[in-house]
Amino acid sequence: MTVPMSPADAARAAGCHQNSIYAALLAGELKGYQRTVPKGRWRIFPDDLHRWIRCE
Repeated sequence: MTVPMSPADAARAAGCHQNSIYAALLAGELKGYQRTVPKGRWRIFPDDLHRWIRCE
């Protein structure tokens, strides 16, 4: 089981700005989940991040 990442960790791994991660999450381009809504903390699984980086 892989550990989910925060948007900041995902941005570092992808080499982009954290705002780009949030924009992709909100647009539905990057798969992630919020622990509590609204305004909960986002979590992203590494496999989903790698799919987004490869534009799959």
